[in-house]
Amino acid sequence: MRSVLLGITAVLLTVTRLGFGAESEPMTEPAPVQPAPGPAAPPPYSAWQGTEYGGPVAGPPVLAPPPSPGSPEYSRRPVELIPSLALALPNCRAGSASNQRCDGVTTGAGIGFTGLWRVTPYFAWGGGLELSGFRYDPPEAIGLTNTSAAAVWLGLIGRVYFNDEGSLDPYVQLGLGVGALGTTGTDTSGATWEETGAGPAGQLGGGLDFFLGRSIKLGPSIAYTRVFVDKIRRCQASGDGNCVDVSKDENGHLNGYFSVGAKLSILLGGEL
Repeated sequence: MRSVLLGITAVLLTVTRLGFGAESEPMTEPAPVQPAPGPAAPPPYSAWQGTEYGGPVAGPPVLAPPPSPGSPEYSRRPVELIPSLALALPNCRAGSASNQRCDGVTTGAGIGFTGLWRVTPYFAWGGGLELSGFRYDPPEAIGLTNTSAAAVWLGLIGRVYFNDEGSLDPYVQLGLGVGALGTTGTDTSGATWEETGAGPAGQLGGGLDFFLGRSIKLGPSIAYTRVFVDKIRRCQASGDGNCVDVSKDENGHLNGYFSVGAKLSILLGGEL
């Protein structure tokens, strides 16, 4: 009986050892199976589709080169040849005793010619000549017949323009030179006498030209010419040298004139 119990006890101990040995050794787990790669996940945002805000700012536009400017319709040219016609109104300086040399001298007409070199669109210089004739009807007490009166001016001119393009060409001008004014008449003895006052002269004027074409202008003008008379010379018209100087202050004398007229300008040369 005792031997049987010892055998059972040995069996139980063997089973117990085998059980504890199994628990002490860790069990190896199989490696996890990796899933096959699927399609990429969509991004967390989508393309902008709204209208409330502007889209991405584009770069600066590429500008095309500006078109080349053409020639102006009415261009300025370097040379101007200017004939003119005018109504002339004489001006007289009163004398200390009388206005005998001025009485009866009234409105007349004048012609002129000017040549200018237009250095820039705004400035020109040149020269001019003007001849004016006046009506002269002296009082009977003076005793003169076959009477006439006239003026001449010759000088240099500087002109300033205000526009460098367009169909209108306004200007002002200043002239410096010499001038003379005088009267002619036949006295009761049949002798013809000429009385002339001369001296340095200045002219101030202006005008407004209208382009009639690319090379021609026409416009009104106005000017005042003043002659600074230093003496009056009285000569017999026969030309025999019979001349005397007379006082310019006693009987007055012509010393200037206004002119109102029109100027025709012929333009020559290339465009400025």
